[in-house]
Order: sequence, then structure tokens, then C-alpha cells
Amino acid sequence: MTSSDIGGTANTFDGSAGTVVQAGVVQGDVHINQRSWDPAPVPRQLPMGATGFVDRTEHLKALDTLFASAQDSVAVAALAGPPGVGKTALALHWARGARKHFTDGDLYVHLHGHTPGIRTEVSQALGTLLRALRVPPEHIPVDLDGRSALYRSLLDGKRFLILVEDALNADQVRPLLPASPGNMVLVTSRSTLSGLIARDGARRFSLSVLPAADSLSLLRHALGPRVDTDPYLARQLAEHCAHLPLALRVAAERLADRPDSGLSDLVHELDREESRLDALSEEDELSDLRAVMAASYRILDAEAARFFRLLGLHPGPEFSTPAAAALTGAAPTQARRLLDRLTRAHLVERVRGDRYRLHDLVRLYAVEQAREDGEPGEGDRAVLRAARWYTRAAARAQRAEHPHFPTVEGEDEGSPLPEFATAAEARDWFEDERANLLTAQRTAFDLGDDGTAWRLPASVYPLFELHRHWHEWRDMHRLGVQAAQRAGDAFGLARNRLGLGDAQWLLGDLDAAIAAYRAALEANTATGDPWIEGFTQRQLGVVLWEHGQRDGAAEAHVGRALEVFRSSRERRGEAMALLSLADFAADSGDPERALTDCASAVDVFDRIGADWSTAWARCTLGRALTDLGRAEEAVGVYRSAIAVFEEHGDEDSRAVALIGMGGALAATGDPGRAGEALRAALDYLHDHGDPRADEVAERLRALGSEP
Repeated sequence: MTSSDIGGTANTFDGSAGTVVQAGVVQGDVHINQRSWDPAPVPRQLPMGATGFVDRTEHLKALDTLFASAQDSVAVAALAGPPGVGKTALALHWARGARKHFTDGDLYVHLHGHTPGIRTEVSQALGTLLRALRVPPEHIPVDLDGRSALYRSLLDGKRFLILVEDALNADQVRPLLPASPGNMVLVTSRSTLSGLIARDGARRFSLSVLPAADSLSLLRHALGPRVDTDPYLARQLAEHCAHLPLALRVAAERLADRPDSGLSDLVHELDREESRLDALSEEDELSDLRAVMAASYRILDAEAARFFRLLGLHPGPEFSTPAAAALTGAAPTQARRLLDRLTRAHLVERVRGDRYRLHDLVRLYAVEQAREDGEPGEGDRAVLRAARWYTRAAARAQRAEHPHFPTVEGEDEGSPLPEFATAAEARDWFEDERANLLTAQRTAFDLGDDGTAWRLPASVYPLFELHRHWHEWRDMHRLGVQAAQRAGDAFGLARNRLGLGDAQWLLGDLDAAIAAYRAALEANTATGDPWIEGFTQRQLGVVLWEHGQRDGAAEAHVGRALEVFRSSRERRGEAMALLSLADFAADSGDPERALTDCASAVDVFDRIGADWSTAWARCTLGRALTDLGRAEEAVGVYRSAIAVFEEHGDEDSRAVALIGMGGALAATGDPGRAGEALRAALDYLHDHGDPRADEVAERLRALGSEP
């Protein structure tokens, strides 16, 4: 509010708001420029803690002391110890009691450092955390340093509690550390994380097995008076569980399902299992836990036991009910019933909604049983069923997002595929399953299913392009090239080399892109696929033009693409080639030719209903109109393109359109509105460390406006 007295005017504000404008006298318009994404609500991501938590009193007090130091520095606690010792239980117990002090929220990420399956890469973990902070995927930088910097910026001046589970080493954790006081990080790991202690000032909390009295307390909390009926047998049971909290909880759950049984039944059962342990029984920290797992596993009927051990072979860290059905060959209703049963038995954990996972140690045990009890080759067949299902499901997501892109998903395994009512649903599915897609391809390749290994990347790469997962996209195509070469499949080789060229192009390696496109053309000579030839020729021309070659070679390649597309009636390809020729003409100072070619491209895109492609063509159209002195008309063209890009969630293309609109507005003599458009684009480019930001900033300065 504003108050006046004899001494002057005081401009103050009470309350909270996303945007506040304070001014004395305002003449003319007021324009407010904001980020294109909203700040996150308070995230509360801590998983549910274990019931019946016991002991660790000294550790809890030490964590309280460390928390006090978070007022002046970033407090980092490294909870280290063997598997099953209760590191996560301790972290969650303390964190849930302390979370009220962290007013901005708590974050959680699992790094799978010691999981039998795929490990979470640091860049992927940062992407998960940034999405938890409501940063849209298109705003997340591609490179690790950019992601880490944005993450630190968002946590600066805040009070967050971050739980990082199952770290492999200090290098995996360091980029996840905030830099400002008030934040606290809990890290669990089976390693000592010496580098984190020495270099980053973390404090180590070493955990060992529970004392005997606390082991009995944990069992008593779960089983009640049965534990005190025969203290000797209770102590034997705790010893068989190696006093590991996880093993004790599994044993308690085993007995809870048998209320009429005494402790002696399970103790004797574990005695028999011990005799069957392998050479690691006397040395390995998992030996007694393996016996406890066996006690729960052996009471499963044949159907549930097979289902459980095959789940351990799933190629990724999490899975849905349809994926579990494809893996095991079960019907979806049967898979759902078995998942519910195994969840109740604490052999499977429900993460959220229809997402499940196996605890690391449970997964390891399931894999062992698949090798021991499964039929010869059964495990490999199951994994390949899952890989082929992911390939077909991803192709369906791709068609929902980009219906004009031809997929090559391969044979139908018969398992139901997900349905996508909207492109947004397909994009959400892709983000949930992206890690599984990567692992499914690698697994298929390792097992010799080269057809699946090259088809998966060839079918879905526009999803990786749109979401800016360009490094993963490139790596998938590299593996796809190897698979196609090993299979002797010229078509698969050409498709993957084309996609590899596109990924290299967007990553800025133009020489590598040119080499990939030329290799794609060579591979396609044995196939003669017009779609591959047309798009490879078109892309080769575009990249040569960007590379600075103005000797006619670029135009010749795109001209050849246009011929191929027209002769094969590939309408979208025809329009894309026309659009490239329009761009070349605009760059060469021939706006009349640019306008003609671009108008033809827009007409084709409109006829086939390719609204995103139409919007992209309108950007070139707006440029040609501006160059011809029809800037007012160009502004409207750019606005229509921006609306489509916003509907598709394509922030990168939106930024390009904003830059063009800024130029058109400047040409109309409206530097104020031109500056607004350019600053909106600059926000996005800065967020992603995009080199185009320098050019846009210079244009703002030329308008007399600070970036």
C-alpha cells in the first residue's frame, strides 16, 4: 500500500503474491514478464517409514546435533552399513520426525548403486529432482553441470531435506548436494563414501546389526506375546536373521500369516534351509537373510512362485501391472492378483499407483531362484517378452504424440498394450518408462535379440527429441546400429543411422551428423526405402547448410529429397523439404521465393492435419513476411504458431517463434513489445544454457533494452 505524509511517500507491501508491481506514477502500459513455469508446491516425497522402529538412539541424537549445524551450513549425513541393516529405516524415522523443520519440503531419490538392475545415472537423478520441483522437462538442461546448477539455484535460500538412497560412491552424490545453509541431506549407502566425508564435510553414521534385545523388541512389536512364550526360540530366530532389521521383519511377516504356528516351526524351517546354503553361507552378509527369504518363498504356490522369481528379472527398477503381465506371460487380471498377494507378503513393494518394485535384496533372491528353480531358458524368454512389450508400447506412445512418424515395433507378443487418449498421456507414460526402455534395449541386445534392439530406438526417437533426452537418444541409436549390423539388417541399420544423425545434429556435432547421414544413405541402397532416403537427404542438406556450405550441395540434397517424397506420395516429407528450401531462400535474401515455398509447405501440412509441423512452417512464413515489409501480418502468424507449441508443451519451438515475433514487432516500430517477446525467449534459453541466448541478448541491447 502507499501512504503519504509531509515527509514523502512510503511504498510497502504486506501478504504474499507471485508477482508484485510497485510504482509511483505510471504512464502508458504495464507489461509483466514471468517465467513460463510455476513454482512448485511444497513437495513431501519421503516414503513410508518402517513400523516398530527400535534402537539407534545414539544415531538419532547425533542426527539431531547435525541438524542444528544446518542453520550455518549444508548438513550431510552419510548412513553406511551392510544390506538389510536398517539404513533407510533410520533415515526415514529421523526424517519424518524432523520434516516439520524443513518448511520448503523434502525430496527423495533412489540411486540404485548396489541394485542388481540398472543404476540411476546422476543426470537422471537430477532430472527426477528437478521434475519434483515442478520444472517442466523442456526446461531441464541437457548436460549434468546445467542440471546441477539449476538444482542448486532452486534450493538457494530454502530449507529442504533431501534423502538420497543407495549411493554407490561420492561422485554419484556430489552433484545432488545443495550449496546454501538451511538444507540437509541424508545419504544411505553400503560403501563408506570416504570422498564425501573428506571433501564435502559429510558426517558418517556407521550402522551394524541390532543388539539381541532390540532384535527381540522388533519381533515383539510385530508378533506380540508369542515372542515371550519361548525366549530361547525367539533368540534363535533373531540369530537366524543375523539381527538384520529387514530379515527380522520378513520373518515376523512370515509368522503373522500363520497365527496358529509357534516360533519353533519357523526356527526349524530355517534350520533346514541353512543346510542348503552355498559356499557363501559362512562368509556372505546375505546368508541368513537368504534363508529367511527361502522360508517365505517356499510357501508360495507354483503360480505365485514362478511369478515372483520372474519379477526379479525385470529389466528396469520399477514396473507396472501390464509390464509384469508381459514379463511373466500372465493375463493382466492374474498379474494384478499376484502382485497384490506378493505385496501383502512384503516381497513386492508398491511405489505409487500402479508402479511396483522389489527391494534390492529381495530382487537378488528372486534372481537366484529363477536360476535354480526356473526351466532352462525361461528367464531369458521372459526378459525378451518384456523387451518386446516395451518396444510395442513405446511405439504406441510415439504414434499418439507424432502420428506421422512410421514405427517398426516388431512382432506382437499378445500382451495388452497401454491406451493413450491424448498426446499428454503418452508423454507422461514415456517419462515413467524411459529408464525401462533404455534397459530393455540393452537387455535385448545382450541376449541376442537384435531385432528388438534396433527397432526400439528406430520407433520412438521423436519422444526422446521432444523431451530433450538427447544423450540417451544418441546412445540408443549407437546400440541400435550395432544390433542391426550384427543382424545384417540393412533397413534397421539405415533407420538407426538416420536417427543417430538427428541426435548428433541437435547435440551440435555437425561433422558426426553428416557422417551418420551419409552412412544411412549407403545402408539404404540395399533397401531402397523412400522415407529413409527422403529424410536423410533432407537432413543432410540442412546440416550442410548450417555447416556453412553454400556451394549448391545443400540445395541439391533437399531437392533430391523433394523428388523422392513426391514420387512416393510422402506428403509430410514433401512439406518438410519445401520448408527447408524456404529457409535457404530466406537466408539467401530471397524472401519472395521463401514465401512461395513456405506457403506450399503450410498447405500440405494443413491437408494432412499436421498441426505442429504447420506451426513450425509458420515461423519461416513469419520471417519471409517480415523481410517483405509485411511485419504486422507476420506478428499474427507467429502468434498462431506459439499457441500450437504451447498446446504441445514444446518450449524450445516456442522460444524460436518468440524470437521471430520479436523481430517482427521491432519492424513494426514497437520496441517495447519486441523486447517482451525476446525476454520471454531469453528466459528459456538461459534456463537451458543455450548458446542462442547471447544472440538474443545482443538483439535486446540493440533495441535499447537490457537483457
